[in-house]
Amino acid sequence: MSTNNINHNKIYSFHVRKAIDFTKKNYREPLSLDIISEFLGLNKCYFCNLFKKETGKTYSNYVNEIRIENSKKLLCHTDLSILEVALSVGYNNQNYYTMAFKRLIGTTPLKYRNNLQHVKSKELR
Repeated sequence: MSTNNINHNKIYSFHVRKAIDFTKKNYREPLSLDIISEFLGLNKCYFCNLFKKETGKTYSNYVNEIRIENSKKLLCHTDLSILEVALSVGYNNQNYYTMAFKRLIGTTPLKYRNNLQHVKSKELR
């Protein structure tokens, strides 16, 4: 199961586009509605409504999707521990990372990595 973060063909308002770009560049850092709203100079409630209306997602769901998609790359291409992957993409809690990963991808990060390794070993035979 893969997530489609945002429809990149859609034209978003200035503030939503700026929020998306900021989030993609800073997903490793602590992100919150306070931080993004202050960055944009917008009221939190206004930003929440605008982002949800244009993207169909809450901002926190979008942040999780960006972090999980980037963590999948690390799981595939590095030997970092699950905790190190979680920390590398902006989570400060491995349990929350695992829960978010499973909710979006349908499996745990460890099972995801093991499945990738199993598929790669089959291809080498």
